[in-house]
Amino acid sequence: MQTFLGVAHPWMCDVMGHMSARHYMAMFDDASFYLLGIIANLEIRPGAPTGWADVRYEIDYRAEVQPGTLIAITSRIERIGRSSVTIVHNMDGALDRLPRAQAMAVTVHFDMTKREAAPLPPDIRQRAEALMQR
Repeated sequence: MQTFLGVAHPWMCDVMGHMSARHYMAMFDDASFYLLGIIANLEIRPGAPTGWADVRYEIDYRAEVQPGTLIAITSRIERIGRSSVTIVHNMDGALDRLPRAQAMAVTVHFDMTKREAAPLPPDIRQRAEALMQR
């Protein structure tokens, strides 16, 4: 599922002329937020009783992202746990489709009052399983 479209602006690039790691992370985070909103069927807002907390991120850089590169991220649910989902994001050039990076994120469904992991409700689990099958 496509979860992000964007561009590597020159201000996102470091002194070596390619996009810096902080901006890869921001794009992957936006892609996660989109996908989690889809499986929760909810836009998370301040004061919501539950949300999501990232507990692990792993990024493999495949090729440099130059200023002006159009970026597309597709994401899939890799694994569903009791209270977590593992998401795999693939960042490619939107025009040339060349792989630029891949990220794996483990995100926990989070009780905002108790400040701890909360079991995935059946409806969220069902939507996540449906995306896993794609």
